Amino acid sequence: MSYTFSRRAFLKYSAATAVAVAGASLLGGCEYQDPQNPVCKTLPGAIKSDLQVIAGLKSMKIEKGTCTLEVDIESARENPIPLESWRFSVAVKDVKDEPVYFSGNNGGVHILDAKDPLIQQKKPITIHLAAANFPELKDGQTVLFKYIPIRENPEFSMTWEITKEVYDEFIANQSTSKN
Repeated sequence: MSYTFSRRAFLKYSAATAVAVAGASLLGGCEYQDPQNPVCKTLPGAIKSDLQVIAGLKSMKIEKGTCTLEVDIESARENPIPLESWRFSVAVKDVKDEPVYFSGNNGGVHILDAKDPLIQQKKPITIHLAAANFPELKDGQTVLFKYIPIRENPEFSMTWEITKEVYDEFIANQSTSKN
């Protein structure tokens, strides 16, 4: 089975997600209450930013104290976007919105593989990220994965809020699809 994600598949996936986002108030998957900071609550889930950037969280796995994430990113911007680890963060909050974990306090998020240090216009990439010293996810907790594409516009971000229930369902579906 091939794990490559072609540009055509990425665009098709993004278009389908855009339709889902348009109906977010009905489906509850993604929220656009603040267009500068869209939030997606599905896994997998893609977000299109006002900065002409599309990012999709394809997978997340928490194992042996490490949270690994697989992310697709495509830019329509003329200027390339540097691929730097500080642009990504992972946090965990409890049911009362109290912080449980923040990657910045634990060595940050590391980019595990990147063929090019720049995200070029209309050249989608897939990267793998890792956050160390990650806690086991408990009931009521939510993982917050954030991506800030443009340094000059840090007020624009993309955030995925993945509850333990959504994560557990994703992992269960991964297990059954491999059988």
